[in-house]
Amino acid sequence: MTFFRKAYSVVGVLLLLEYLAQVFLIAATIFTIADAPDNAKGVYAAFKNSDTFAGLHAINGTLVISVTTLILIGLAIGARYPRRTVLLTASLFLLLVLQFVLAIVGIPLVSGLHGLNALVLIGAAGWLTSTHWAWRYRAEARPAATQEPVAAWSPPPPG
Repeated sequence: MTFFRKAYSVVGVLLLLEYLAQVFLIAATIFTIADAPDNAKGVYAAFKNSDTFAGLHAINGTLVISVTTLILIGLAIGARYPRRTVLLTASLFLLLVLQFVLAIVGIPLVSGLHGLNALVLIGAAGWLTSTHWAWRYRAEARPAATQEPVAAWSPPPPG
């Protein structure tokens, strides 16, 4: 087990935590606005209060997650994972670019796909991290000469 494989696992978990923070921040933004009193002053105050959460959502998505994803791609290459794993890890970055496009397109029906794409990102990152978990127990393969023969099952004797 190499350093790069362990680092891939750790950074994969970090990326999942960053995605979790994204979900929390956007939910905090939405619920801050949704709980506003039904008057102009209350709605304005709610939007003002939600700016912090929305800003952190944008910074985390634009900078933090982008850098973490690029590091994860580098670790996949450094760990000498198969080409399929490296390409699937790189697809996280392509999905992240799509995420930016969906956020700024300005057409509500299309922008709504931003949330669905986020779920795809979370699922793909979770699958990649769990599939390539570095600390999973794996039985050491023994040479065939030292393995004990496996007895075939036979029914118990009558009686």
